[in-house]
Amino acid sequence: MISVKELTKIFGTNRAVDRISLDIPEGMMFGLLGTNGAGKTTLLRLLSGILEPDSGEILVDDKPLSAAAEKIFYLPDTPYYFPNASMEQMTKFYQSQYPKMDTEGVSYMAESLNLDMRQPLRTFSKGMKRQAFLILALCAGTKYLLCDEVFDGLDPIAADVMKNLFRQEMKERRFTVVVASHKLYELEDICGNIAILHKGGLVTAGDMRIQAGDMWKYQCAFRPDDADDNRTDAGEKMEEITDRLTRELDIVRVSSEGTFLTLTARGEKEKILAKLNEEHPCVLNEIPMSLEEIFIAEMEVKGYDIRKVLH
Repeated sequence: MISVKELTKIFGTNRAVDRISLDIPEGMMFGLLGTNGAGKTTLLRLLSGILEPDSGEILVDDKPLSAAAEKIFYLPDTPYYFPNASMEQMTKFYQSQYPKMDTEGVSYMAESLNLDMRQPLRTFSKGMKRQAFLILALCAGTKYLLCDEVFDGLDPIAADVMKNLFRQEMKERRFTVVVASHKLYELEDICGNIAILHKGGLVTAGDMRIQAGDMWKYQCAFRPDDADDNRTDAGEKMEEITDRLTRELDIVRVSSEGTFLTLTARGEKEKILAKLNEEHPCVLNEIPMSLEEIFIAEMEVKGYDIRKVLH
């Protein structure tokens, strides 16, 4: 496990990483989500040992980061390679740094993806370069892999190929991957836990689907003529229903259009349903929540402008 405690890195007047405390569990893919400038790259460079923190502590398997160099491979957004170097030459280079480098694995995976081991990397397309360096990173034999924007700019097919490489390696051995991205959809289908960074600070972290286990979304429809008095204005009726539900339930988000009401609420499912049924809707359906909706709800509860955090 990687443990980060009160980690801070300052460049001039910019607190690129601001007192972040975070645990990255073993054997899973962990996502770092945030806009450009949120602190993702700086945090990865601190975790890899490239940068020294101004304060705070990083522990890898309960030991100082300095004692764990061979356990960590950092794959930057734009990987470095020697002029005219091929995958074959870069494999030999990494082999000198990582004793567990699997050279046969590199050859096998490169052949599977039709990558020429002897062809200069500079002639590869962006997607081919990313695939080549991901193969090198996966075959380095490290326990931890830190990836910065590894899917950025790739077409969906190339991104799926790389995700499958991750999944395959995760099946083969106990392996921990940290993936940074500014796009939620790149992470939601592969990462168990996700941490959101904003302006150098940690907004939230964990398995958002578990955290949102008591959050429910429903869509209701009402008949305007169902009122028990002389009201004929549908808007007035919906406003009164919304006010009652807001007083009686822990409403996270609510919106109405005509006689349709959509709400997200926290609490016991049975209690929420009972309160909704008291309003006598003609239609009441539970709506599955996407991971992005869960994030948006969590961020709004914490008082963050989701447009600034995720976009």
